[in-house]
Amino acid sequence: MIARWFWREWRSPSLLIVWLALSLAVACVLALGTISDRMEKGLSQQSREFLAGDRALRSSRVVPEDWLLEAKRDGLQADKQLSFTTMTFGAEAPQLASVKAVDSVYPLYGALQTDPPNLKPQPGRVLLAPRLMALLGVKAGDRIDVGDATLTVAGAVIQEPDAGFNPFQMAPRLLMHFDDVEKTGAVQPGSRLMWRYKFAGTPAQIKRYEDFLLPKLKPEHRWYGMEEDDGALGKSVERSQKFLLLSALLTLLLAVAAVAVAMGHYCRSRYDLVAILKTLGADSAALRKLIVGQWLLVLTLSAVAGGLAGKVFEAVLMHLLKPVLPADLPAASFWPWLWAVGSMVVISLLVGLRPYRLLLATQPLRVLRRDAVANVWPLKVYLPVITLVVVALLAWLMGGNMLLWSVLAGAVVLALLCGLVGWGLLRVLKGLTIKALPLRLAVNRLLRQPWQTLSQLAAFSLSFMLLALLLVLRGDLLDRWQQQLPPESPNYFLINIAPEQLEPMKAFLAERQIVPESFYPIVRARLTQINGAATAGNQDEALNRELNLTWQSRKPEHNPITAGRWPPKAGEVSMEEGLAARLDIHIGDSVTFTGDTQDFTAKVTSLRKVDWESLRPNFYFIFPPGALDGQPQTWLTSFRWENGNAMLAQLNRQFPTVGLLDIGAILRQVGQVLEQVSRALEVMVVLVTICGILLLLAQVQVGMRQRHQELVVYRTLGAGKKLLRATLWCEFAVLGLVAGLVAAIGAETALGILQTRVFDFPWEPDWRLWGILPLCGALLLSLCGGWLGVRLLKGRALFRQFAG
Repeated sequence: MIARWFWREWRSPSLLIVWLALSLAVACVLALGTISDRMEKGLSQQSREFLAGDRALRSSRVVPEDWLLEAKRDGLQADKQLSFTTMTFGAEAPQLASVKAVDSVYPLYGALQTDPPNLKPQPGRVLLAPRLMALLGVKAGDRIDVGDATLTVAGAVIQEPDAGFNPFQMAPRLLMHFDDVEKTGAVQPGSRLMWRYKFAGTPAQIKRYEDFLLPKLKPEHRWYGMEEDDGALGKSVERSQKFLLLSALLTLLLAVAAVAVAMGHYCRSRYDLVAILKTLGADSAALRKLIVGQWLLVLTLSAVAGGLAGKVFEAVLMHLLKPVLPADLPAASFWPWLWAVGSMVVISLLVGLRPYRLLLATQPLRVLRRDAVANVWPLKVYLPVITLVVVALLAWLMGGNMLLWSVLAGAVVLALLCGLVGWGLLRVLKGLTIKALPLRLAVNRLLRQPWQTLSQLAAFSLSFMLLALLLVLRGDLLDRWQQQLPPESPNYFLINIAPEQLEPMKAFLAERQIVPESFYPIVRARLTQINGAATAGNQDEALNRELNLTWQSRKPEHNPITAGRWPPKAGEVSMEEGLAARLDIHIGDSVTFTGDTQDFTAKVTSLRKVDWESLRPNFYFIFPPGALDGQPQTWLTSFRWENGNAMLAQLNRQFPTVGLLDIGAILRQVGQVLEQVSRALEVMVVLVTICGILLLLAQVQVGMRQRHQELVVYRTLGAGKKLLRATLWCEFAVLGLVAGLVAAIGAETALGILQTRVFDFPWEPDWRLWGILPLCGALLLSLCGGWLGVRLLKGRALFRQFAG
């Protein structure tokens, strides 16, 4: 009986929309949940390999020996590394190298990739990066001078497990054994060194050692686990993950709205049927059995269809995101399935409980009086309760992410606008004298049913707003790099240019018709006082190392001033706003630096917004010309070159102490990542678009029955099909125009929060929304009205219900 009832009801368009919306919700949550679960597991397993240890201690000087002895007593494995730069000499020319000295147990985790394979640094034998081998003109088996030591090249180091993502590494890598450091003579008092100690053990051993170590750490120490990549690539992938999360949120919201509208309409359309069945003797238990059975069958089919679609979406997304995901991801747990099915059940319960409760409570009197509707769970109480429950569940699911509050803020603004603009529109239309008959009939219908008009306006506006959010943010995500790095942006950096090399370097570049960007002087100093108070004890990382300072007479174009005035004068400095906020420094405060030769103080007179992702020279502090003349200086510049390596090799030979940074490979890598992510985002856009269309169709279905009856009356009174079709077009066009305008306001509100607080984009009003959304809304809904008119006015369809 239940199966026959279900099969008969399955042909209802409203029930099909409910099934599709629930299936899409299951598919979206399952696909994204599975990918997130697998990524979390994979990263957890691989993080120790990326770090080459469970924890690391970084220091600018050697740590006390008893710290390492305590680690061994706690059962931990430990290795030590020392990083510095020094000159190397090969067959052709000298070259600055970035040296990492390691001991025999390196690496604790992960694999050192070398050519030939399975090599490790040994006393007297070093591994060189392929670029360093090419610059020095050496091969495996040759001997090179590293400072005062002569060592043998064992082979090439292809990849270090703990190399990380460091586009601005000063020089190509040289990997040597720790026992050879003293022979080089490169480590002297005042040398700039970086010590790293890696530790491996069980979580209990790590925790025990942390309890011993943390109270002893000073500002120059840093104890850390797997570090996140804060560079350009890391930011791009992070934003893409947020976009996928936003897509899932929008899909769920649209699915909830579509299920609510379609299920409410389906239940209302079955009031008469239930009333007739009750007059024929059907009791509440039998009807409850039929309706609950039908509901369970819909949920079962939604779970099966959504699960299959979710696995397909997961396979597609995994294929598209493969270049930016860790390799060999483990299988997902059962939690994504639980979340997906749980979301479907919760959605159906929240939005379907009251409509089905009203359906079961239908009175037999409705057979005689169509206004006889059961009064259970008043809407003015039910709606606020359900809204609070939905928001609480979403906050729990997403952890209170700013994405959720941004979208909800836009939805609240949209709801208020729908009420204000809707009532205002009805009052304006009421006072207008409209000559065109189709438009007048359409306006009269909107005026006769204000609450239905407002509900349709809200549904259409919500669909348009959420789709606009997704499309605009996707465009911002992909255009961000193009805006920051135009086609002619520099792909090489020159650093560590000595003052006496400045003019020869300019002449060298000019001879080859290379136009460099600005030359920046670099002075290294430590921020030691703020308003006369010492910074000792402050844990901000910028205070625990030397900062790169510069002076400029002209403000960098990519550093907008957010407070104060430019340019700084003698005794003044311009500061980056993020560091100023962290250190609680304001306009008019004084900062004191300790340089290599003397201390100097300046007053902060301006704050700048610095885009650290842009791969351009950026600085925390910019001084006026002449302010840093008493300090040792080097220079930095950048240029674009695409005509081969011959000029670069010549530059290296003529200026062996100058560091050459090639960021072209990084730009290509980011471009490849964003291309892959963009293709994955298109899948999510399709998902959200389908949910939006389902909501539109569900809302259109709501008014079909009543419009059908009205058209029958108009046709009986002599109205032609052309007039009735034009009336429907006008009604939906007006709704679409107003809904598009309201959606533009709501989208701008949500975009302002999302772009500035979530995706870290500079916010600018998108005026395209104000034209495209109203026009597209009017066009789309008028086409829906026209299609609806063709169906309702086709043949004798108008009179079937009337005759029945």
